[in-house]
Formats: sequence, structure tokens, C-alpha cells
Amino acid sequence: MAKDITQLDDYTKLKKLASALWQQNNSYHGAAIMIGAGFSRSAATTGDSNKKLPLWFNFSELLTKELSSNSSDPLRLAEEYNAYFGKQALHDLIKKEINDSAWIPGELHKSLLELPWSEVLTTNWDTLLERASEEIHQPVYSIVSKQEDLSSARSPRIVKLHGTIDVSKDLIFTQEDYRKYPQQYAAFVNFARQVFIENELCLIGFSGDDPNFLQWAGWVRDHLTSHSRRIYLVGALGLNSSKRKYLESLNIAPIDLYSLVKDYDDADMRHFKATEIFFQTLQELKPKNTWEWEPSQLHRTEMTEEELNRRYQDHEHAAHLLEGQLVSLEKDRLSYPEWLICPNRLRFTLHMQLTDPWPNSNNLSKMNKDSRAKLLYEIAWHHKVTFEILPNWLVNELLTVCDLDKPCCLTKKQQLEIALILLKNTRWMDKSEGENIILTTKHILEKGKKYWEEIDNELSYYSAILARDSFDYPALEKYAEEITTNDPIWKLKKASLFAELGNFEEGKHLISEAYSALLKQYRNNHDSIYLLSRLAWAYWLARGVNLSELEEKIRIFSFDYKESKCDPWDYIEHMQEKITKKLAKQQEQEIEPLFEPGHYKDNSNTVTWSNELHPLLLLEGISNTVGLPLRWQHTNFLVDSAAKIAELTEIDNTQRFSLAIRVASSETSNVLKRVFSRIKIACLSQDEANFLIEKTISSIEYWSEKREAQSSISGITRHAIDRLRVFIEVLARISVRATSEQAKQIFRLAVSLGQNNKLQHLWLFDSIKDLIKFSLKSIPDAEQHEVLLDALSYPLETEIQKNEYGKWANPVIDNPGERKQNIFIDKRIGEIIDSIEKNSSKNAPALLRLLPLIKSKFLTEKECRQIALNIWGDNPDYKNIPKTGLLNYVLLELPNIDSLSVKALVREYLFEQKEENLFKLDFLMDVVNAALGKNVKELPSQEQAVNYFEKLTSWRLPEKDDSEIGFSKNINSETAELISEVLARSIVPALSKEALTEENFQKLCDMHIVLDKPEILMAYPYFAVSDESFICRTAGLIKKGFQSIEGHKLAYASYALLTWRELQDLPVINKLIKRLIYMISSNQKQGLAPLLWTANQMYKKEYLSGEDIESLSEILPVIFDSTSYERIPPYNQESVSISLVRAACIRLARDILNKEQNNDMELKRILEMAKNDPLPEVRFAEITDI
Repeated sequence: MAKDITQLDDYTKLKKLASALWQQNNSYHGAAIMIGAGFSRSAATTGDSNKKLPLWFNFSELLTKELSSNSSDPLRLAEEYNAYFGKQALHDLIKKEINDSAWIPGELHKSLLELPWSEVLTTNWDTLLERASEEIHQPVYSIVSKQEDLSSARSPRIVKLHGTIDVSKDLIFTQEDYRKYPQQYAAFVNFARQVFIENELCLIGFSGDDPNFLQWAGWVRDHLTSHSRRIYLVGALGLNSSKRKYLESLNIAPIDLYSLVKDYDDADMRHFKATEIFFQTLQELKPKNTWEWEPSQLHRTEMTEEELNRRYQDHEHAAHLLEGQLVSLEKDRLSYPEWLICPNRLRFTLHMQLTDPWPNSNNLSKMNKDSRAKLLYEIAWHHKVTFEILPNWLVNELLTVCDLDKPCCLTKKQQLEIALILLKNTRWMDKSEGENIILTTKHILEKGKKYWEEIDNELSYYSAILARDSFDYPALEKYAEEITTNDPIWKLKKASLFAELGNFEEGKHLISEAYSALLKQYRNNHDSIYLLSRLAWAYWLARGVNLSELEEKIRIFSFDYKESKCDPWDYIEHMQEKITKKLAKQQEQEIEPLFEPGHYKDNSNTVTWSNELHPLLLLEGISNTVGLPLRWQHTNFLVDSAAKIAELTEIDNTQRFSLAIRVASSETSNVLKRVFSRIKIACLSQDEANFLIEKTISSIEYWSEKREAQSSISGITRHAIDRLRVFIEVLARISVRATSEQAKQIFRLAVSLGQNNKLQHLWLFDSIKDLIKFSLKSIPDAEQHEVLLDALSYPLETEIQKNEYGKWANPVIDNPGERKQNIFIDKRIGEIIDSIEKNSSKNAPALLRLLPLIKSKFLTEKECRQIALNIWGDNPDYKNIPKTGLLNYVLLELPNIDSLSVKALVREYLFEQKEENLFKLDFLMDVVNAALGKNVKELPSQEQAVNYFEKLTSWRLPEKDDSEIGFSKNINSETAELISEVLARSIVPALSKEALTEENFQKLCDMHIVLDKPEILMAYPYFAVSDESFICRTAGLIKKGFQSIEGHKLAYASYALLTWRELQDLPVINKLIKRLIYMISSNQKQGLAPLLWTANQMYKKEYLSGEDIESLSEILPVIFDSTSYERIPPYNQESVSISLVRAACIRLARDILNKEQNNDMELKRILEMAKNDPLPEVRFAEITDI
């Protein structure tokens, strides 16, 4: 007796039926089932355990008794009953005996209907199946009670072939019913024919003598001899050999489960258990979906401490354990469904699979040669799938088995695969470590091309990725073209490289071809995860690049990728989650205050260990494996993820530069501001800075050529502008690290870009302007004369015919040097002078460029006279100020014919202004700058000063309005600042002693309180000098300013103190100076740069005591060292002015050394260090003054 179903002779047939049911073979539609009365009898339940639903022989006994007939044929008995009592009496008898409403479906009904039958047919008259189906939600069955229902019911269906009690007009029972069935129920017959032809058919609830079984089996034999598929009769049949042979002659394959249940003496229980076993076995034979693949569990769940230690200490034992895992590892690899990207959870599982024990060179050395080679191949495959970096020991081990000249148990293709994995891994190695491996693996791969046809593509793609990351666009173009595209994924990879080159049209064509090819292949092989995963990514790309020509195909393809772990969005979301987590960890505060006062936890030196894949490796793995670009024109695929990864401190700067520049779309992109902030650029090594300078220059040249070519492929020219915006901005920022010679080269490049009319695009204005500004600042003042001609040659805004006033760059050389004979300079100066028009605001760029030449007397008398004529005209009346585009006070510095008339006109404008114009920003800036001018210093008369004082001190901020927008608030704030500065620098200094009264002092105080602008502090010393009664209050206001935590308030408090000391010398002032020196000595970074500037001015003017100077000498090196760029968080307030603090330290140290003639080694040390400072404001601080 067989107790295990797998031991049955009929188990093979059962597996065949299960295969059809679960549609493992594409040639099958599936399996259908026909349900007989025996199923209802054993499956249905009622309150009375003694009652059972009747079978055929039960009806036969009843009919024989009522008819007193000798016949045993139930169909004939039914015919006689029908003839004698009538059809209605027969139906009433059936209804009474079955009593349908008294029975409820049992668990077997649920088990039956949860299986994926293509159709369910039944000859039963009860409604048990229909009622059971209402509780089944997958699959959802349609009910067919009448032939007419077939046309409107969807599969899978429950089809009542012989009618239903209380539903059907007729119930099939008599001989005549069966004889006329093919004619009267032709639709059911045709339906059954189709089911039998298309599906394997399972019969359950029938015996070999069942009239329904015999009738339908005979019909199949007579009509579908050569067309029907196999019919399986399932149950506790108890067949003898002759009965089995008879059934097989009818093309019926019996699955007899009798031997499994024959211990049960109750026939109904036998059938119940047999049916239960049958359904359970079908479920167990359900094939595992391909996407449910799991790697083998190689970790032992229980180990003694001795065993735990032994696997690490006993290398021979560890080798033995690893050898024992080889079979499982190979099985896993061969059964792997070939997802294009391994699902997230499985990738981690694979990564952690080989850890019992961890393989290492010691363990491998104890293995035999073949086992070692096989294990190394499996480990290499794991790293390929998981995107993990190969550790150095593994690199060395793999090199020993990938050489084709040293045959081993691996195939040549497997050796080449290892060589390729090693080659790709060199991207993450130091250059010195990777060079030999690159040469070795490339040599192996070149030699093995005949054994693996994809080697050429792999080598070209590897080289293209390197070229992409190093911004070598000509090489990228070359390698991208070399890639052949016979395989759809190579089309996607090539398209991603074309996206980097701006060749979007060809890229779209490749994506279209890849998508179409994969869709066609998948249509013929729906079980392939290999195809589905690739199709999913191609579909995602196709939608992302807006392929209108694919819209129809995209609508057709609507497969749900999630269940099969092929959904691209799952991978993207997982990666974003990992990046966010990594960034949050990085941004955690280094000092964690604890709840107990005075206690904290220092997290700065905390070492964290993680076995998770780094987000950069995940991004690169997905992007390069799929051929997924970071951006496609305006579609961001991986831009946000890459931008965040670029901010992670632990990645290499080469990768950081690549990501930041590739994701940036313009010079204003946040990623550029963060990755190439001034502090971060200062922290770069000189090699990294030189790398960026070299690569950005070559990239600018490449994309300039693409723009100039005006190719018919409009996408490339547009992309060229976008790339130029980014590369020019990066070069502008990195130019602060350039040597003076490099800076001159960069400045000349910027000038050439502006001179190229095909690059005079509005979108390039800002980045070119930055390039000119920052590169010029990296040229020492004494050498700027070398680029004078270049600066003068840069087109004026009026010369390029652009209407974007103020956006166009205007290079100005403040130190033109000595005028030497140069016809090119003479000519260009003449052109600039000629561009000046009378009374035109467009003159500003030309005048700004000429103004330093005027101040330094670089221009000839003739040139100066021509400027005057162009500004004022031939016969000026000096009644109206001509427009120049500059502040009007500048007219005092420009050449003129009648300086007294010009001065009178400008002073009238400055100090006789009508009240409605008094609070305009341009006018207020004019007054301030006229007071501060080096060559021209204009203050109002005493009467004018009194007039302005009354009007200006009466100004107040407008009433707050909820509708007021931010722009208006900024204007009002700027107005308040300028009014305060006008009062402090121009008006109050010009007041007579009689006007410096208590009343006016109070007006100033009231205004100071209301506006809260520190600029006004510089006005108070004039009152203190005029009257001793103001001394204490002035000192108190300055002291209060020193107590502020706001940098600009500290600055103006120091400026006020300097102003007061310039006016008089008092003990109270010296006491405040002591406070200033103390604040500097405390090394508080807030406002430190202006405090140092003020101290320097006081030192030059000999306002400091010997003690003060000694304190400064001691603290300056400390401040300089403490402001090292590496110590400063790049995004906090301190980073804004840190270089200015360092520069101020150097200027003060220089002045102290020069004047005191001392030999302070620390001051000399910081002066030497500053000469090589990364930033020009510090590098040139010793030779410049502010």
C-alpha cells in the first residue's frame, strides 16, 4: 500500500495534469475540470450528518421501487418514470431528493475553485458550485446556467451542462434527454468540444459506471477521436487491470488514489480524503514563479563556540566548508532568472551569502586547484550582480585564474568574464594600483575576442565611461560610435552615451529599436524574466524620452512589473531611500548634548560599519548596466540622486566632479553651488584643481566647436549651450586656484568666448561674466596690465547688439601699468571712446572700462578731451547733468572742459535735491560715494547739511502691509541702510557745531532705534567731539554694538570707534580700543574680518598701545591657523567670510613686521603660508590694500 502519493503509478499522470493546470508549457491553454455527483456527495455539508446527497444508484433504487421495474439502467428507469408520471413529477422527485437549499458548500468546494481551471463544467443539478464561487475572489467565476449565457460570460466559467434545480426548464436525466442533447443543446456541445480540444480535462466525482461519465466519454470517443487532449479520471477508483485497460481504450487516463485511502471503511470518507489529497497535491505541484528565485541558505543556524572559532582559525576546515558550498553556488547561478538589475533584497542576500566562512586568500590556498578556480568564479559572479567593489586580496586571486594562457577548469568565456570584472573594478582603485591590472586584463580580453563576441563592445563601453567621467568628449564620441547594437541593451547603453553628447535624435532611434525588439521577443516568451526585466527598463526609458512614435506600442504593453521584481521605480526609490539615509547620517551633529547638564557625546570620531552597498556604487551599477542617463534633455532620470551623492564626503572627488557637472543644467544649479563652493574649492588638492582647470578648458573648447558648427541636429547645439553654461561656471569658480599664468590663459579664453558671435547667447552671459571676474581676481594687480589689450578688446554691450542691459560682462583693469606704444591698444581705446554718446545711459560699460585708465593717467590728453566732448557735447551749458549710466558723482572724476562748472552742477544735484527725489536709491548712493571718493570728496555745506538732516531723520519705514511683497520689503530695508549711511558719512560730518545739539542727537537716536541700522553709529562721534555731554552716550552705543552677535553691527561699531579716534583722543576711546583688541584676541569668528581691518587702520595711524600691538601679534597666527579651510563647515555662516579673515590677518601681520622691525617668526610663518593659499584674496593680501 502506497502511503506517499509520489509512489503511485499514476503520479506521473498527476504531474502532467498539474503542469497543464499551472500552464508550465506554452502549448497548453490550461486544464478544465468536469464535476460529477460524487464530488457534491463527499464535499457538501448539512446539519444532519446521516444524510447524503444521492448518487445515480440511489435514484435507480428509488425509481425501481416506485415503478416496480426489473431494469437497473438509471436512464431507462428515468425514461419510464417520465412516461408514466410525466416530466414535472420527475423534476419534483429530483428536487425533493436533492433538497438543494439544505446543503452548503464545504472546504473541498473552496479548494477546487481556488485552482486556476480554465473552465469548470458540471453535470450536477445542485447549486453548490455557484454558491461556493461567491466566496472566491481569485479567480472570479462567471455562471452559465443556460446556453444563452455563454456569449456574455467570461472565462473561467462554471457551466451547468445538465441544468439547475429551480433555474433550468429541463433537467437532463432520461435516455431521450441524452439522445436529443446534441441537437437541443448544440451550444453546450460546441462549447464542450472546444474545451476538450484546447485543454487537458479532469473528471472528478464520477465512477467508471456513472451514466454521465459513460455518455460524455462515449461522445468524446465518437466525435473527437484525434482532436481531444487527454482526459483524466480522478478519485478513489479501486480499478482492476481490466477496468483500467478499458478506460485507457477510451483515451481516459485514470489517476487512482484508492491505495492512499483504502484504510477508510466508509466509501464517502474515502472519496472525501482522496479528493482532498488530489487538490492538496495540485497546490504542491504549483511551480515556483521564476521571480521567486532565492539563493541557497549557506549559513549554519547553530554552531558551538568551538566551531565558530574554528571556521576563522582553521584554514583547512574553512576550505572544506567552502568546497561543500560549491554545488549550491553553481546551482544558484545557473537558476538565476537573469534580471537586468538584481532585485534590492536579493542583491543584499547574495552579498551576505558567502560568509560562513568568509572566503580569503588563506582559505583558498588550502583548496585544490579546480575547486579554488570554481569558487573564485562564483565569487566574481556575486560581485558582478551585487555591484560590490572587489577587495585587493580577491583582485590578486582572480588574476591567477583569468589568464587564457593558463588553462584551468573554467571555460575560456568564464575566464574572460573574470578579466572584464577586474577591468571594470579598476574604476574604484587608485591609479597606481589599477594601471597594471588595466594593461593585464585588456591584453587578456583582446586575445580572447574569438571566444566571446561582446568583448569589443565591453571594451569600448568601459573606455566610454572613463571618458565620460573625465570629460574627454572626443574620446567619448569615438568609443560610443564603436559600439555595435545587435542586442537591445547595447542600444540602450549607446543611447545613454549619445545623451551625454547631446545626440538625442539618434539616441531616441536606438531606444525605439530596443523597445520594439524586446516587446516582440517578450510576446513570444512571456515566462522570461530576462526579457521582461529588460523590457521594463526600455519601456521606462521610452516613456521618459517622450517617444511619440511609441505611444501606441506603449499603450499596448501594460504588464505589471512589480510582482516579477522588474519595476524600475522600485530600484530608483530604493536608491533614493539609501541616499537620503546616508546624507542624513553625514549631516548629524558632531556634538550631541546629553540630558544631564554639562555632558555631551562627541560623535566626530565615531566609526560606523555597514555592509550595505554604497549609494554611488548602486547609482553607477544601475546607470551603466541599463544604459540609463542621469538626464535626457529636460527629463531627470537620476539627477536628484546623483546630486545628493555628490555631497557625500566619503566619495572620491573625481566621481564628485563628474556627477555634479553631469547633473547640472545651468550655472545656477544648486549642485554646482554646493560641490564647487569657495570653501570646497579651497580644500581641493592642487592636482585636483589642475585637473578641473584642464578638463573644463578642453570641454569648453569641444562644446564651443559643436555650437559653432551649427549642425542640423538642433538638439546638439542646444545641448552645447547648456554644457557651456556649466563648464564655464565651473572654470570660473576653479580659476581662483589658478596660477597667475593659468589665470591669464583663462581670462583670455573668457574674452575669446565673448568675442565669438555664435556664443553671444543670453544663457551664456552670466557664466562668462563670472569667468572674467574670477579669473581676473587670480591675476596679481601688478600683472594685470598684461591682459589690458584682451580686456579692452572684449566687445562692449553696444557692439553686440543685445538688449540685455547689465547682463553682458565688462572686464575692467584697475592697474593698466605704463602706457607704451601699441597701435592695437591705441586703436581699441579710440573705438571705446567713439562708442560714448552724448546723454546716453548705455555709456556705462565704456566709461567703467576707461575710468581706471583716466585715474592712472594712462590716457593721452587728446583721448581725455574726446571723452569730455562725447559726454558733454561741443558747447555745454552745464545746466543739466548728462546721462552716463553711472552715478552722477562720477562726472567729477571723468574728463571735462570746465571743471568748476561741472563741480557746481554735480553739487547742486547732490545737495539741492527736491524732497520727492531725496529718498531714491540712486541718489542716496550718489551722496554716499561722493563723500567716500578718494580723488573727489564732496560734502554739503553747513546749511545744506542742516536741511538734509531734518528731512532724512524724519523718514520712517512705511506701515506694514500684509500684501507687501518681498521685493518691496528689500527696497525699504536698502533705503533705510542708505539713509543711515548718508547721515553718518556725509550729512552729520558737515554739520556746524551749533547744529550738533541735544535735539538733533535725540532725532538720530530715535531714528537708530526705529530703523535698527548700525550704519548710523558712525554719526555719533561728531556729537561727542562737539560736546562732552554726548561722550558717555556715544561710548555706550558703541559698546552696545560690540555686544551684538550680528557681524555687520560689530563692524559698524568698530568703524564708529575708528571715526571717533580720528577726531579726538580720550581715555574712554582708548578703553573701547582695548575692548576691540580683546574681542579680536578672543578669536570669535563673527564679524572678525572688519574688526581686524579697523585694528589695522588704528595701527597704521598709531592709535594702538604697545600692549595692544603685542596682543595682536600673539593672536594673529592663532586666528590664521584656526581658520584653515578644512576646519570650516562649507555651508555655515562662518564660511562666508573666512578667507577675508585670513586676508585681514596677513595685512595686519605685514604692517606690524614692516613697522616694528621685529623678528616675530610666527608672523613671518603665516606670511609665507599665505603666499601659497588656495584663494587669491589671501594669496595676494600681502601685496594689496583695502
